[in-house]
Amino acid sequence: MQTLDARAVDFGEIVRDILKQFHHLHDAAAGGRGNLGLQDMKVLECLGERGPQMMRALAEHLGLAVNSMTSVIDHMEQRALVFRTRSDKDRRVVNVDLTESGRAIYESLLQGRMQFHRALLSALTEDEQEILLVLFRKIAREGWKQVHSLSDHEVA
Repeated sequence: MQTLDARAVDFGEIVRDILKQFHHLHDAAAGGRGNLGLQDMKVLECLGERGPQMMRALAEHLGLAVNSMTSVIDHMEQRALVFRTRSDKDRRVVNVDLTESGRAIYESLLQGRMQFHRALLSALTEDEQEILLVLFRKIAREGWKQVHSLSDHEVA
């Protein structure tokens, strides 16, 4: 029987391996555009799921300062993945949305991710799938507790 530390190391390696697989999935969804970074993909996902967003909301979603978000959006706008519009009500408010090309990449990402998830789950029986989901939810809850605990310590 392994010690908790040995299992933690094993768990970490498995998580890193799965994250690497997701990174490859994102690259494939971007149509081989290896120049799309993780932040770019997060922006595509946020806009694809939520629709047009204010720059401030995107910055909060990605955990970036607004000026850093501006650089990310500048880069994505140059590649015709997103476009900006100013609010008619308040010209200081800038909204960001997906272009057709950005939406196509987002849709490809969704389809690829669903296919990938199905393939992973198909390696398990239905009972094992249910057990896995229960355990992943439990791990995710504990993970958020740890994240919030770290945030609380940073504030103190």
